[in-house]
Amino acid sequence: MLEALVFLAVGLLLLMRGADAFIENAVGLAREWGVSTHVIGVTLVAFATSLPEVLVSLLAGTRGHDALALGNIIGSNMSNLGLVLACACLLCWYRYGHCILPAAGAVTDGQVMLAFAFLLYGVALDGSVSRVEGVFLLLLYLAYVGWLLRRPAPAGGSPEGDGSLPQLALGVAGLLLGAHLTIEGAVAIAEWAGISELVIGLTVVAVGTSLPELAGSLTAARKGFHDIAVANVIGSNIANIGLVLGLLALVSPVPVGDFVVSVTLPLLLLATLAAMGLVRLPLGRAAGAILAGFFLLFLFELL
Repeated sequence: MLEALVFLAVGLLLLMRGADAFIENAVGLAREWGVSTHVIGVTLVAFATSLPEVLVSLLAGTRGHDALALGNIIGSNMSNLGLVLACACLLCWYRYGHCILPAAGAVTDGQVMLAFAFLLYGVALDGSVSRVEGVFLLLLYLAYVGWLLRRPAPAGGSPEGDGSLPQLALGVAGLLLGAHLTIEGAVAIAEWAGISELVIGLTVVAVGTSLPELAGSLTAARKGFHDIAVANVIGSNIANIGLVLGLLALVSPVPVGDFVVSVTLPLLLLATLAAMGLVRLPLGRAAGAILAGFFLLFLFELL
């Protein structure tokens, strides 16, 4: 137990330090490359913070823990909406006295996020995500990223940036190592308590692999980069379905249990639909409370 607590403490410290370096350099590179911070958030930031989901899900799937892998993907998406984005909204409102103002592109990308969520539900209805469906998800994700990168940066953008790829990589390393240490401690405690593999995947591991998104979005909100705070969540949810589940199904078909189809996926659809509507407005304490409510309902259904 003491070792788990040490892992948690060191992991949280690495998450905070890594997030600072990561966000600052991501914004600097966005300015340097002439793209909007929203696009950087949906692509580079979202992909980097989704690396834990990629690694955890692929490792679990290749080792025969399919329930853990799928549970991690669905639970991470719920965590991104009901924990990460909700916390960012509440932090901005109660700590800094203002709402998060999503970029204009957040509405379009929110619709894409909802479309991917419905697509996930559709491919899961027959009880399995096949290799063909995995390839389809991957191709859709790659097409979406290609479309994003062709978006022009808004006129009158920021001056030349000062981002550094090596420092960005160090920030990502801090995020990933911090998340790994936190997950190790949390999973050890959960297994000691006798919690089932699916529930661990849907809650402990899912929240743990969402820690980079949480650290990244909270840091972006604290530094005033609202575009990244919202885009990180949207892009990560899209990547979890299109990239992570696509790769997982490509390695091996992913079985889907009845509980996932009847309970967890409908909740994810409702939460995603609510988030898509909320990003059309300034995100304050009401938005944070609504999203957090979905996450609490998700936990209640599991436990």
